[in-house]
Amino acid sequence: MMGIVGLAAALVGCATSAPTAESRDRAECREYARRFADHRVRMKDACLISRGYRQPYSTVLGELWVRSTAEPRQPADVVAVDLKECNDRTNKWSNEGWAQFSKCMTPRGYAVSVY
Repeated sequence: MMGIVGLAAALVGCATSAPTAESRDRAECREYARRFADHRVRMKDACLISRGYRQPYSTVLGELWVRSTAEPRQPADVVAVDLKECNDRTNKWSNEGWAQFSKCMTPRGYAVSVY
């Protein structure tokens, strides 16, 4: 049976485990996005997509999942431009907008899905 000291040592060891690669990437992308006052959310999303994560992205019609399929992966600033250009080309007043966004993003090296 483990004593109080042994249990406390085991719990401390769990609490100090190293951060995962994903948690480091998310922290780095949050920090990267701080430089872009008016576009922080898009730049954080672009940074995560550039690192290969499947990331929710808010378009004019709602949230879509975007993931880079290009190899090598595009830099975050390129991803941000692609996201904005394709979002701007989306018909805001049509249910076909998400398909327009996907059709714009796919040839640029991205996979887009509703869920």
